[in-house]
Amino acid sequence: MDFFAQPFGILLKYISDFLAFGNYGLTIIFFTIFVKILLFPLTLKQQLSTIRTQSIQPELDALNQAYANDRQTLMQEQQKLYQKYNVNPMAGCLPTLIMFPVIIIVYNIIRSPLTYIAGLSSEVVTRLSEIMDSTAKTVDQLKVNSYFLNNPEAITEEVKTLIGDHSFVNMKFLGLDLGTAPFSCFTEKSWALAPLLIIPLLVLATQYIVQWYSSPTRGKKKNKNSDPTSRTMNLMLKLMPLLTFGIAISTPAGLGFYWTVSNLLTLLQTFLINTFFIKRNEKEV
Repeated sequence: MDFFAQPFGILLKYISDFLAFGNYGLTIIFFTIFVKILLFPLTLKQQLSTIRTQSIQPELDALNQAYANDRQTLMQEQQKLYQKYNVNPMAGCLPTLIMFPVIIIVYNIIRSPLTYIAGLSSEVVTRLSEIMDSTAKTVDQLKVNSYFLNNPEAITEEVKTLIGDHSFVNMKFLGLDLGTAPFSCFTEKSWALAPLLIIPLLVLATQYIVQWYSSPTRGKKKNKNSDPTSRTMNLMLKLMPLLTFGIAISTPAGLGFYWTVSNLLTLLQTFLINTFFIKRNEKEV
């Protein structure tokens, strides 16, 4: 993922320097907006495909009744129906599946702020880690960055020479250190870190809201006899928020903050798609 993280890191550094004026939270917000714009064509295609899937639901229900005791034939007839209407029943999961590689890229960038945002070479980062702790076996950029930010007396002439025109990354936003994992308040037994728990909770809440609002069956009576593929997809979607919560609480809070902003933008994006694309197409039909 480092190959893909490099260009995203350059973008983050540009945003931080010229758009967010060094504000880490604003940098993530602007970056998330860019990612949403980049993936908009795919998101639009996915939502239109989901609507088409819902439109053939009556025919799927009829197949379920006709072949209730013949599962193999039922699956074959369903596939024929999907091919007939050019529908991909798993399209609703596609943006979620694509989201995870992006999340991994963002995670790599957040845990390596000195490389991707400060723009320091790996040699310089390693030397800074040695200055911080000569016994450290691995380089933890978040700890190195936090150490020199919180201990300005440690920034010696050697350190100034090493970083040159670059600077350490202030990862705080609205009083929260986005470089610290929310679960640290338990492992470090520090209630001063407890406010970070707000972020994974927001991730969980906004993820559920996104799935509810994006569902084509929202406000409609659920069909208990829906096909197995739809039931599997619905189960995956229900479990996904719990998975995102688990990731957000155990990784740097910046990742959860990105996830929350992304979910809020997804809600706005879905509203715009429903208003200006789907409803317009329904009127034309």
